[in-house]
Amino acid sequence: MPPSSALILDMGNVLVFFDHHRACRRLAALGQPGTTEDDVFDLLFHQPLERHYDCGEITTTTLLAALREAFGITAADESIANAWADIFEPNEALVAELPGLRLRFDRLVLASNTNELHIGRVRALIPDTLALFDEHVLSFEVGCRKPAEEFFRRAIAAAGGRASECVYIDDREDFVAAAQALGMNAVVYGRGATSWPQGIMPTSQRL
Repeated sequence: MPPSSALILDMGNVLVFFDHHRACRRLAALGQPGTTEDDVFDLLFHQPLERHYDCGEITTTTLLAALREAFGITAADESIANAWADIFEPNEALVAELPGLRLRFDRLVLASNTNELHIGRVRALIPDTLALFDEHVLSFEVGCRKPAEEFFRRAIAAAGGRASECVYIDDREDFVAAAQALGMNAVVYGRGATSWPQGIMPTSQRL
């Protein structure tokens, strides 16, 4: 891997593990009798609701209202929001290593397809870890999500503007391929991995 001065990290299934089905089960339990996990999953992920929310095209209030209407939910908005957001567990091994790894790079950027409620939950879960990042490039704030070229260009700009000087790590091969197409040194983080990918050798060795 070529020398690099910026590390750009995905969030989901890299820094934190997540389970969308957990949210769907909890939302179904809040719904009217007969609401199933599959019903909720279909509305969120087989239709554009989740994509609109991730891209900042609808607000949290709109998301909660859509869920309430679709499934006859009478619970408070806070309960619906918690059911949606409580899906994360820290990847403890990588979180523990990140402060040392941070010192090896000039810039550290978080680049994630996410939304207001999800990033809020992760910030509460691992606040010290997220504070290590120089920039957060979040889909709901920039108006697009991976694998859109514009999303990666925003991440490159946040990292200093030179794709060839960026290491990008993501658990999804299609997102890694999109980053590589723009000249980034992109690496797949395999599901279940408990350490950083080999070959991260930044230009700035400040340890």
